[in-house]
Amino acid sequence: MKSTFAALAFAVFFSSCVHEIPFSIDGVDTTAVVVEGTITNEFINHPVYISRLSGYSDTIRVPLKNAKLVAVTSSDNGATYYYQETSDGLYTSVEKFVGVTGNTYYLHIELDSMVISAKTTMLPVTPPEKIKYSRKDNGYYSIDYVADSYVKENPAKYVLNLSWEPKNTATLYYYSLTTTDIAQLFAPKMQVTYFPEGAQIIERKYSIDKDYEIYLRSLLAETVWTGGYFDEAHGNLHTNITSDNPRVKTAGYFSANTVYIDTIWVK
Repeated sequence: MKSTFAALAFAVFFSSCVHEIPFSIDGVDTTAVVVEGTITNEFINHPVYISRLSGYSDTIRVPLKNAKLVAVTSSDNGATYYYQETSDGLYTSVEKFVGVTGNTYYLHIELDSMVISAKTTMLPVTPPEKIKYSRKDNGYYSIDYVADSYVKENPAKYVLNLSWEPKNTATLYYYSLTTTDIAQLFAPKMQVTYFPEGAQIIERKYSIDKDYEIYLRSLLAETVWTGGYFDEAHGNLHTNITSDNPRVKTAGYFSANTVYIDTIWVK
């Protein structure tokens, strides 16, 4: 009798703790304009991608067409570079040119009767440290060290493009920042990329100015640093994209980066 009463009391207690909580999600501002562009010291047609969000996934974009773009440098012999639309939402400079370290670049976009602009400065970059990799128990190699995650000065972004036969490729990103965050120190483990002997590694080290570092930090806090033991409060990413229409939000980043390129063969 006592055991039956206890069981009933236990069931009533726990059933009384179950409540339906209504959950709703506010709509995404699909009018926000996202601009992503770079200028480097490589002799290329430099790209700018313009889009709008169409939902909660950042991978779903609506490319924006028929924009007019121009980039102007502040150097003594200041040059103007015009852009053309090469595919939906993707604009590239009409002519190839080399960005110059020390120059400030201004991006001017005319879109739907509004003007969108950005400003960025190209800083110098130092040669990267030697990449360290080693053979693991499975017979393949993996990266052990690229650069310190914390530096007192000269922050940088590293992009490693790996390739090996027959047609395998991988892209790895590393960052050296002048700040250290709890979310960074206790970030979730990343999947290890394994590659065989003979693989090619093309390393690109990019210079970062202070504003671009703030953008990257906010991006990392919302992506690879999230899901750990000490997540930070989520928020909008830092941006240097502005609009003359106060009703239109902007996002993304336009950066100028000096890049140092090195090629390594795994052996």
